[in-house]
Amino acid sequence: MKRTRLIATAIAVLVLSAGVTACGGDDEESTTTAAEEETATESVEEVTLTADDISPTEKTFELSAMPTAETKSVTFVNEGDESHALLFARINEGFTLEEAFELQGEKGSAELIVEGDAKPGQTRTFDVKKPIEPGNYAMLCPIPNKEGTPHFELGQLEEFDIS
Repeated sequence: MKRTRLIATAIAVLVLSAGVTACGGDDEESTTTAAEEETATESVEEVTLTADDISPTEKTFELSAMPTAETKSVTFVNEGDESHALLFARINEGFTLEEAFELQGEKGSAELIVEGDAKPGQTRTFDVKKPIEPGNYAMLCPIPNKEGTPHFELGQLEEFDIS
């Protein structure tokens, strides 16, 4: 029961947090490399997402390649000193990230694709639960730091489109 509440809360945080983060991140320039752009157009059956802790107030997520419609699994590597979680969800058509956040994933605003966690130093592989269709997606860590700030607000958020 506790895990179910945690997962439900994490889904709500995913949708809500993605909207908040999207409001402030538009000023940054893209840092996509040519190799990443090339990989984005290829079929990728497995992606690796690496989580790390730069400091208590700065976290990172690094994708080996952008997921595609053919992605079947996500390997989640925790290189940090803290536990991290992974929520990979689709923000459904007709909803903005902000709307999905306000609705907490309800009313069909978001679909959970992968969820899981990893302790410090742990690597886990999770299967994709549903077919990946074209659309807007987000990956994030909903776990809060000691001050209560979710890790996705500290840098553990990836938002991308899959065509």
